[in-house]
Amino acid sequence: MISFEAIINSLEEAVILFDRETSITFLNKTAEELIGRGSKDIFGKKASHVFRGEKSFTPLIKKTIAEGRSFRGRSVSLDIGQGLDIDFILSPFFSNNRIEGAVLSISENIHIAERGDYDFDSVVYLIGTIAHEIKNPLGGIKGAAQLLRHKTHNASIDEYTELIIRETDRLNAILHGYLTICKKPSFNPVNVHEVLEKAIAIIDISIKKAGISMSRLYDPSLPQVRGDEAKLLQVFLNITKNAVESMKRGGRLEIATYPSHESVRAEGKMKRWAVIAVRDTGKGIPARELQKIFMPFYTKKKDGTGIGLAFSKKIIKDHGGLIKVRSEPGKGSTFLIYIPFESNEQ
Repeated sequence: MISFEAIINSLEEAVILFDRETSITFLNKTAEELIGRGSKDIFGKKASHVFRGEKSFTPLIKKTIAEGRSFRGRSVSLDIGQGLDIDFILSPFFSNNRIEGAVLSISENIHIAERGDYDFDSVVYLIGTIAHEIKNPLGGIKGAAQLLRHKTHNASIDEYTELIIRETDRLNAILHGYLTICKKPSFNPVNVHEVLEKAIAIIDISIKKAGISMSRLYDPSLPQVRGDEAKLLQVFLNITKNAVESMKRGGRLEIATYPSHESVRAEGKMKRWAVIAVRDTGKGIPARELQKIFMPFYTKKKDGTGIGLAFSKKIIKDHGGLIKVRSEPGKGSTFLIYIPFESNEQ
């Protein structure tokens, strides 16, 4: 016989049960994913502990219990360590004809039209323009060095011309990468699991060297996405590599795929996307830095360039998707990559 808990865990909405003291006594799997914490960490906690910075929920829960009536909200801002746009229904919970608490049902909304980022696009366009302008004279420098080496046949001079040629080749490769990323994707049906496996194979040595354990939680029924395989590979590499570098020896990396739980509004219709979740047990990202990590050239790494996540955001945005981040200092981070399915009927 199917259990009540199995049914609730199958719902796409986040469901949270509060007792009369506004303490959490139950939450389903979708709620765990939304909050970014497991039920063991949440049970017994007050509503005010989970919904940080949100002053209206606790009084509303108390009002629901006291008056025995339901409340609804649409496009409400909710703070759980990051800002969310949600629809909710809050109803009294009855047991033996007595109100024993309240049930909160949450649906997250992602409005693509609100994701426009003119300043970000302008910066990326500027980077591409600069890269293009540098690339041409760089070719001239390399050509001059090759000509000088050919004419002199002097060992001491050859040493310097080789250095010039080698460094121009290195810079040219970097610029080529910038120009490639700035170009629009070439869309084809893509199996995200195959691309993820390619990314994992590339960083496999780093994972083993750091003693990091890894798990894959792939949804085998996940449809193909509409994407550029080479560009998506670069995104997966950037994010998994960052995850590995954030962990000390013996950390844990988890990569999961599933259809989006959220209702996604695109072109006036509600659609679902493929979600690629990359979770680590690293040092985490302070809340004050979460809004900055996708800015070009912003980095806390000693040898970092601050380009990887910026270009990852650009690539996923070009795919009609988005990247969300959940992080808690000292406990790790989760990067959620949303990509449209190949078929808009999903």
